[in-house]
Amino acid sequence: MNASPPPPALAWATHRTLLVVVAALTLVAAGGIAALWPRGDVGVEEEPGAGQTTELVDAVLLEVTEVEDPFADAFGLLPDAVNVEITARLETTGEVVTFEMVDDTGSLFAAGQRVRLAAIETPEQPVTYAVADFRRERPLALLAALFFAAVLAFGRWQGLRALIGLGLTFLLIIGFIVPAILAGRSPVAAALFGALAIMIVTLYLAHGYSRKTTAAVVGTAAALALTGLLAMAFVAAASITGFTSENARLANLTVGGLSLQGLLLAGIIIGGLGVLDDVTMAQSSTVFELHRANPRIGFAGLTRGALNVGRDHIAATVNTLFLAYAGAALPLLILFATGIDGFFEILTSEIVAVEVVRTLVGSLGLIAAVPITTALAAALVVAEPRAAHSEAPATGHAHGPLPGLAADPVGETPSGPAEAGLKESAPEDDDEWVVRLRSAYRLPHDASAHPRSDDEPSD
Repeated sequence: MNASPPPPALAWATHRTLLVVVAALTLVAAGGIAALWPRGDVGVEEEPGAGQTTELVDAVLLEVTEVEDPFADAFGLLPDAVNVEITARLETTGEVVTFEMVDDTGSLFAAGQRVRLAAIETPEQPVTYAVADFRRERPLALLAALFFAAVLAFGRWQGLRALIGLGLTFLLIIGFIVPAILAGRSPVAAALFGALAIMIVTLYLAHGYSRKTTAAVVGTAAALALTGLLAMAFVAAASITGFTSENARLANLTVGGLSLQGLLLAGIIIGGLGVLDDVTMAQSSTVFELHRANPRIGFAGLTRGALNVGRDHIAATVNTLFLAYAGAALPLLILFATGIDGFFEILTSEIVAVEVVRTLVGSLGLIAAVPITTALAAALVVAEPRAAHSEAPATGHAHGPLPGLAADPVGETPSGPAEAGLKESAPEDDDEWVVRLRSAYRLPHDASAHPRSDDEPSD
């Protein structure tokens, strides 16, 4: 059975040419980051107030007591809201302060909680306090430690490289993408160039320099470009403005001049990359493992087998995307369920249409990523089978080498005393392959002629 070659359209897909593509992507990402890099200090100018200043201080709640509020009916509090008197100790000075505020749920505050108070100072007035937020450093630090320990225990050295890549991703988003947007740069351009840099650095760092990683990088770049184009086309076609996001509107109010539609598109690009690199790396690894399991398989067999795996992966990932967005928007769905609008009106409203576009565009990018990456990886394997096989992780038999079956130096076909002429002529079908394996083990060719006892190992 002769291995099928890649189609003429993929004849160019060698590792050298794909590395040229990766180098071009690297230059584009580096040039874009350099061009969009914010110059000078990036910040929000504070408007002069009436001498009022606010400072955040750490504190611990000592006592929480419900008190009567004579103005509760006038202010129209929530059904479960109560007015409480809070006694807290400032951790910086040890001073004990008492103040009143509204508990919107009736059980939000309790003694012993670590909080951050807003100390509001007004000229010729005493300092007033209010709970600004809870302090979550300890539980978040514990969760992060558990995550790091699990990644290192399972992934070991590769897990460490993945954690370093995670840190670099965080630095690129916080150190470049966000400041560039604050400086007035295009959110879409900043997200696109930042995502390209993140993709190249993290994939090679986590998975090493190899042909399968290169195939995944190029496949991810192609699918990411398609995702961005689809997002821009359908966000414009659906007249989605981005004004339904309260966080985006607050950011625009605070900073001023932000493109809310651009922020939405940037979020789709960055979010899409988070799923694309998982799918493309899995597809590339599948192709190389199929080749390692059967070096005689050709381009058609590799793509067919890997696409079968990819279909299962896509089916699960698309559902995962929907569940992730539905979970984040669950309060909104509950609000809509109690409304008077019909299903179609709710589905086409902007606040829901945003999530529909985000989910479907991301899913289309994932679907495109599977055949693109699979074809590139299979073309690399078929064009350079020796190099591809040498990059695969070596696994030996549990009891040593198979008798009479020494490994070929390249690993493409087995060889040994009972396999004379096997290198020159590959077996015609799987039955002949089994016959030759039985000969190497000195077993009868007819399995029924030599019944196997329960204690004998299977051949």
